[in-house]
Amino acid sequence: MTTLFAASLLATVAASDPLEDLQRKAFDYFWEQSNSSTGFTKDRAANFSFTDSYTVASCASTGFAMAATALGADRGWVDRATALSRAQATIYNVRVRWAQTHGWLYHFVDWRTGQRASASEVSSIDTVIFLMGAIVAEKYFDDPALTNHVESMLSAVDWQWMLTNGGSIPNSKTFCMGWVPESGFLGSRWDNYSELMGLYILGLGKWPAMPSSCWDAWSRHGVVYDGYQCLTGGPLFMHQMTHVFMAFDGRRDRQGYDYGFEAKQATLANRKYCVNNPKGYVGFGANFWGLSAGDTPDGYVALGAPGNIVDNGTIIPTSAVCSVQEFPTYARSLVDNLLANYSYSYGRYGFSNGINPTRIWVGNDVIGIDLGMMMLGISNSQDEFARKRVMSHQAVKQGMARAGFRLVEFKSGPGTSQQG
Repeated sequence: MTTLFAASLLATVAASDPLEDLQRKAFDYFWEQSNSSTGFTKDRAANFSFTDSYTVASCASTGFAMAATALGADRGWVDRATALSRAQATIYNVRVRWAQTHGWLYHFVDWRTGQRASASEVSSIDTVIFLMGAIVAEKYFDDPALTNHVESMLSAVDWQWMLTNGGSIPNSKTFCMGWVPESGFLGSRWDNYSELMGLYILGLGKWPAMPSSCWDAWSRHGVVYDGYQCLTGGPLFMHQMTHVFMAFDGRRDRQGYDYGFEAKQATLANRKYCVNNPKGYVGFGANFWGLSAGDTPDGYVALGAPGNIVDNGTIIPTSAVCSVQEFPTYARSLVDNLLANYSYSYGRYGFSNGINPTRIWVGNDVIGIDLGMMMLGISNSQDEFARKRVMSHQAVKQGMARAGFRLVEFKSGPGTSQQG
């Protein structure tokens, strides 16, 4: 079934640019897997059939869907008026129907009703991903009604509540990861370099009383692997989630870090680990790489390297393709290899979330946030579509200024030692 399904789709790829096809299929996911009544977007969907039983939406996936409405209109994949109508309806329904508290959204809800799904948490980072996607749509369409909804949601976020655990730790400088009604604030905090940067930048930009020192409060741990020096290492998505929305290249914060360069170094180290292939997995190499969080034969796993190495022989293609915004040659050669040798992994929405040749396994699904990062990564490689719109927002400008970002003459540096 999988092989036949994939074969029927590859003919369209052969006649087009494979990256353009992947970008379009990612858009199709957000257009087709968003509920027709609410606009809420599924967290995941089947890749080798036209139906599935998934009914859970994620706010992060819905944020990427907001960005997709703008991208689809710009690329001519959907009529502009239709796309704007979808964006307006989605943001309205998120405001009035999506379960939330203190302006923070529950991570997962029923895509038909907006009610909390299972034991889902109110998620600080996923709320911000939604807001960044909404900003892309706001800035693209320049529509008063849409702008009003987006700006109202940004203003409704109670940043102090999430920073101080509702006031119980008033001197906190790091955000909590989330909250649940059964037991309150989660024990984990956003206190180490990761995808957290958008959370702090928007907070600094929208809440004038937020101490600017919060930007300096989270840890930046250096990792060295085979000549590459970067921050943290780990799953690739941590170096992509904020980077597809915000431009860091050529900017350094007051601690001296160019996070665009750091992300490049982490990507190169991740790829080099797969080239070295210390565990001897089938397929791993220069054109088969990309360790990130995603579906594997062992379930959903946060794969990553270097640093805290987690590797079971599975790659997450969307993360490797997302790197096209920094490394077009590496991304294209990976796509060419997958199409030539792993065509069975290519389905309705492009490559499945995980591929493991050692165990002769391919995931059945695609995941919204991974498709979203890949979609925007490809678009940024073409014209900085998402980045230039998010970077034009006043709250982002203000947040980056309060974090001490400044333009520098050179865009590269010696990894985590690039102080100056």
